[in-house]
This record gives sequence, C-alpha cells and structure tokens, in this order.
Amino acid sequence: MMATQIVDDVRAIRERWHTKQHPFFQALAEGKLPLRAMGVYKAMHYQFLQKALASFGIFYARTYQHADVRKAVVENLSEEEGLKAIPREGHQPHDHGELIFRFCKAAGLSADDVRATKMTPAWWARALHYYHTTAHEPIGVVLAMQSTQEGQQPALNKDVVLPALARHYNFPPGSPAIEFFTEHAEADIEHSNRQADLCLKYLDTDALKARALEVAEQACMLRWASITDLYRREYVGETEILPAGVR
Repeated sequence: MMATQIVDDVRAIRERWHTKQHPFFQALAEGKLPLRAMGVYKAMHYQFLQKALASFGIFYARTYQHADVRKAVVENLSEEEGLKAIPREGHQPHDHGELIFRFCKAAGLSADDVRATKMTPAWWARALHYYHTTAHEPIGVVLAMQSTQEGQQPALNKDVVLPALARHYNFPPGSPAIEFFTEHAEADIEHSNRQADLCLKYLDTDALKARALEVAEQACMLRWASITDLYRREYVGETEILPAGVR
C-alpha cells in the first residue's frame, strides 16, 4: 500500500490540473468554440511534439542499461510513429503525426499552416520543461511527469472532445477526421499506465518522490497555461501585447 502511494499522489496532481476542466474545453463541450480553434490547438501540439519526441531519444540513451524503461520508450515511439498498434483488440497502427494533419485540415488549417504555427510563450515553456526534464531529471521523475501528460488524454477525449465533436461539429464516432482523438483516448491509457507502473520501481527514496511531485505539478501547470493561451487568443479574442513595430 505504501509503495503505490506515490502513483496515487502523482495522479492526484494530474486530476487537480486536468485540462478537461479548462474553460477552453468547456466551450467546446457547449459547442461555442470555433472549430478552427481546435485546429490551432492540434497545430500547437504538433509543434510541442517536435521537442517532446526528440527528448524520447535522449531518454532512451539515458536508460539504455534499464531494459524495462528502454523497451517502454521504444514501444511508445513505435505506436506514435505508426510502426505498431496499441495492444488492444481491433486497433491498427497509425502515424500520429498524420492524424494531427488530418484533423487540422478538417478544421481549416493546411499542412503548411500547421508547420508554420508558432508556439505561444506558455507552449514554449511547456515544451522546454518537458525536454529539460526528460534530458536531466532522474528516471522516476521523468516517468512521473510523462504519466501526468499522456494520462490526461483518455478522459479529455472520451468525456469532452469526442462527445462535443459528435454533438456540435458534425463528426460522428468513427469519422476519419477525428481519429487522432479516438486513438489517443485508448493509446494514452497504455502509455501512461506503463509510465506509472515504472514509477514504483524508480521512485525509491523520499527525496525522489518529492522531486517527482514537484516536477509533475510544474508540467501540469504549464499544460494548463498553454490551454489558457489558446482560450484567450482563439476564444476570447485577446490580442498579444507586443513592442512597438513587432508583428
């Protein structure tokens, strides 16, 4: 019981900052969010992934002597790149990057738009925090942080995004355009559970557990802030305050 407490504590942080509760996604649930705003959300996510996926390579190198973590990293990347399906009945391999472009196109953003998207400050902070954590923090701390990020996707997609897209935006269940959300409603259960299970082994001191909770909460706060950036810009319509002459 005491051994599993750290996993419960990490999940409690995830739930405290869960973005399914954010006003951005609540506006989506009510059908008030412009569909293009969801496209911008996924375009930002595509840019975030350029840092996150690169950091997985660093993490693989760091954990080469730890077969369980190393193999979990490879399995995760294989699923992200569409080389294998998640281990659930009826699932096929999907290139998750292609799924992003597919939804963005349906939301009015071309592939060039997605690639040219500039991350807002909070998205940059989140991406760099993720990269720094994966490259430098102890193994168990990295796993705890990762589990809070991928672990938000199942409930966010099942409880909010997919029902809203069906109810208000004419994307019924099974629509090819929304397959990113359908896939991650399942895939990230697998990913986050692997990460959480490994935490039990690699968070084996009180100091490591305390650090894991601190870094995990930082990541969750930054994830929330990144969605706040989108809410202010894409829903409220606030314009960014910039120096004179800067566009």
